[in-house]
Amino acid sequence: MSTIRSPEGVREICARLRSAKTRRELAKLLYREVSGYSLFDLQEMRARVERDLRSVPAGYRRRLYPSVMEQIFTTHHTLISTARRGDLEGGDQSLPEEYRDFCDMVEKMCLAGDEKERHLELLYFLLAAFNIFVLDRPAHPVGTPFPGGFEVEARNGEYLCPVREKADDVENALCPYCPAKQSDG
Repeated sequence: MSTIRSPEGVREICARLRSAKTRRELAKLLYREVSGYSLFDLQEMRARVERDLRSVPAGYRRRLYPSVMEQIFTTHHTLISTARRGDLEGGDQSLPEEYRDFCDMVEKMCLAGDEKERHLELLYFLLAAFNIFVLDRPAHPVGTPFPGGFEVEARNGEYLCPVREKADDVENALCPYCPAKQSDG
């Protein structure tokens, strides 16, 4: 785990991730990296989310918290089980061009962040990469609420997000890489 916390470890992991050319290769690399995290790390991530959500209004927090937990724990479980079974549909599909930009953003954000929580930031991005680039799903699960009563939706085989085009100015936003389209909301 100490290598994940070091700047050199982050650079090495991001270099390995950049080497992936297909969804299957990326899934294998993500499995390798995510398998290095312990149950304690996942619990630590949950505590971080709970701490971060304390400042969110109670009603919104109650709606948002289950989606964030799904984003972390369900994605983690799906990544591990998919990789172990080796049954990735469309695994030979090439990764999109913006995947390298995503890896650059991950490295930059993890190196700039809090050293004590660097490993959690990296885990968040590894799980997001699995959803976005391997499964072709939004980083935030369907049903994730946003202020104003809007949420991520699946409609007619497409994912729709109410903030897809509004978060491009956020340095660590996943929106530029997400397969969701902007919803009408």
